[in-house]
Amino acid sequence: MIAARGGALERLVAGLAIATLWTPSLASAACTPARSPADAPVALVLSGGGAKGAWEAGVAAALVEGGLRIRLVAGSSAGALNAAMLADGRLDRLESAWRDLRREQVWALRPSVFFSGFLPGWLTLLAVSGAGSLLDPQPLRDLIAASLDLDRIRASPVRLLVVATDLVRRETRRFDNWTVTVDALMAATAVPGVFPPVEIDGDLLVDGGLTSRAPIVEALDAGLSIGRAIVLVSYAPEGRGDRPATVRRALEDAFEIAMRHQILRDTELARLRHPGVEIQIVTPSVALGLRPLDFDPARLARALEGGRADGTACLKAWEGGDGAR
Repeated sequence: MIAARGGALERLVAGLAIATLWTPSLASAACTPARSPADAPVALVLSGGGAKGAWEAGVAAALVEGGLRIRLVAGSSAGALNAAMLADGRLDRLESAWRDLRREQVWALRPSVFFSGFLPGWLTLLAVSGAGSLLDPQPLRDLIAASLDLDRIRASPVRLLVVATDLVRRETRRFDNWTVTVDALMAATAVPGVFPPVEIDGDLLVDGGLTSRAPIVEALDAGLSIGRAIVLVSYAPEGRGDRPATVRRALEDAFEIAMRHQILRDTELARLRHPGVEIQIVTPSVALGLRPLDFDPARLARALEGGRADGTACLKAWEGGDGAR
């Protein structure tokens, strides 16, 4: 079981500060009562979404503190980092990592890309198209290395599953408690073109979201006895996008649409393949107002506490089922 330690007073103060912004929408979290027994082993699946991962971290923290018996955590992209930190077992680190996160800790433009902006128009396009990636991966690598204790993950009773995508074989690559490394987590978050591919054992790996945005099928195929799976999806279903005014916004919106529909399809496939497992999807009760690369501390803190509120609301809703604690 994941240990919950520290930061209770800080969370209470932050929660009270945000209550007027989040509480009225708790009912829209749409968590139905659980049918499975209270002690059913749970697989928690995290889909990520860049900065939206702050909401997932808040939900996960609330569920763990509420006594949910998590046996496996799985994730891709930012969800892979959250999953690894949950397997590490220190909720205080998970939450402080998101609450204190700054943009420069995650990404920075490569110098070649930055200076290409001073070139004439067609030369800028040529320079950018020839770059290996837009962003320098070193800040994210340093953050991952400083945030995780791989020895704790190896010894954790919570099974970890992290997915990346093999660019050559065009298939999902899996990592667990014993095979996960900083390189594996870098690969799991390496959005093609944004971050460079990561070479592991001679294979070029990129973001796991290309083949499995929310690795629910992979989690249930892992061979563990799981009675219930909870899939955290950081895209509010009722959230409507504005007309994109830039190329970046258009690409981000297209990416999120594709990812959300992939998650829904994979969840239905998992239900067909594992009919004995209760599978629930949890989404934000309100749109997060975060873009994937929008690592603004105030917005991240709000998303984190909003996730806590949604997780708490779900725990209360689940208490009304046959498996009420």
